[in-house]
Amino acid sequence: MDLELRGGSRTAGRKDVLSKAVPILLLALLLTAFTIYEWRYVSGIEDYISDECWYVSAARNVLDTYFHVTPHGPCEGYVMATVELEQPSTASQYAEWINQIDNFLHRYGGKIVKGDTYYTFKEGGNFLPAVCVEVPPQHIKELSEVPHGVKYKEGYCYPNAAGILTYMNQEHPPLVKYFIALSMWVLGDYPTAWRIPSLIAGVLILALTYLAFKAILRDEVYAGFLGVAAALLTVLDPTFRALSAVAMLDIFVALFTYMTYFFTLHSKLLPASISLGLGFVSKFSGGFPGVPALIEFLRRCRVPAKVLLTLIYVPVLTFFAISIPFMIHDGFWGWWASSVTGAIKWHLSKKTTGGPPQAMPWEWLIGRNSFTLHYTYNSDLGRWVPDLIASGDPILYILLLALSIYVIPHIRRMPDRGVSFNFAWGTYLMYFIIYALGAKTQYSFYSVQVVPLFYTLLVLEIYYLLRDPKVFLDVARDWWRLIKTFFDWLAGLVKIRVRFEVIPTPS
Repeated sequence: MDLELRGGSRTAGRKDVLSKAVPILLLALLLTAFTIYEWRYVSGIEDYISDECWYVSAARNVLDTYFHVTPHGPCEGYVMATVELEQPSTASQYAEWINQIDNFLHRYGGKIVKGDTYYTFKEGGNFLPAVCVEVPPQHIKELSEVPHGVKYKEGYCYPNAAGILTYMNQEHPPLVKYFIALSMWVLGDYPTAWRIPSLIAGVLILALTYLAFKAILRDEVYAGFLGVAAALLTVLDPTFRALSAVAMLDIFVALFTYMTYFFTLHSKLLPASISLGLGFVSKFSGGFPGVPALIEFLRRCRVPAKVLLTLIYVPVLTFFAISIPFMIHDGFWGWWASSVTGAIKWHLSKKTTGGPPQAMPWEWLIGRNSFTLHYTYNSDLGRWVPDLIASGDPILYILLLALSIYVIPHIRRMPDRGVSFNFAWGTYLMYFIIYALGAKTQYSFYSVQVVPLFYTLLVLEIYYLLRDPKVFLDVARDWWRLIKTFFDWLAGLVKIRVRFEVIPTPS
């Protein structure tokens, strides 16, 4: 009998170890495969991908203007710089200037890396008249004497956009630009280095997805496996992969949104507020999860004032603290006009006509008007084809929507008490609110903020409904009661009364 018990104990112990070790191993393999896949893609593109042109350029300018730091470039023995020129009146005059500059550079052992074939002349002047050059370090100051030159900036070749050498992207908060600038300073100013912070953010989201299920289901045998399943679905989402590969703001908004959710699961008010603040200073939409966080903490906390003050003041103070370099350089009111009032006006307006396809929040779920971030040339087809698209999985999104509607009567009975539901759909619905307020220009890649939350909720709902057949039927019965009560009310057979009670908290 004793031997039998000991044998059973050993068997249970082995099962327990397997249930913990196998998911961790699967997660490690998933993170490794994801990192290799993303790295291979980004390391092959030696130019700006989509809106990287704005954020990377702004990060470089912030590093130079506010921190007086010049990162090292990609080429040994040379300094790379972009020289902005006077505005040429014709394309032929522009080409003649480029030839003069080429001759000038040869005197100092330099060369033109990108000329008028990259900084293409446009009628009306909506382009950057410039050359990107490489010169020996001892001759960098000679660039101030370049024929027809206006100014120059060291660093990787700037994109072809008017005014880009002084652009600061102050319509968005500065945190992500600091991350990109840090990668430039530490690793160098070249495309692969710019994208490493985004890749790290993507990996962290996947790890947190696994940890979220461990927190929700605690000692459940399947907790780790469900976390890996949610992480795998997230990896397979094209929008998530695309935004983890480019130096843009939104993957960081997704990371800090998920961190806010994660700390809310653990009832950690201050860490949740700090995460919310970091999301807010990455992009203002990073403040959206503050609404579900407020609801959840008000429900749990005995002192509502503490919740309100912490969730409001921590993000606001974070915004002020991280903007100090701008305030010092530009003056408080100069910073306020550009980064607060100007930013609000910019966000609540229709910003572009034409250009990439705009996608409203309801279109994200069906994959309509997806944003293409990058094209590659297909020699077999003889044309450019998209290879990096911010388009999710409409089938899984619609399944999520259907299941979320179905579980409404049982939201508070789910293993997480409805936290995942509130964060996923509460954050998503904020995009409808800002649309109503005037933010009519939205794109499909904005959805990456809620993509990890969507898949977390989807896996959790499937687990909840299928772990016990009775649960699925109980939800159906509760829906029947709700519908029957509604029609009885319409027929005047019953009255519905909502009563609010004041209940003193225990001392």
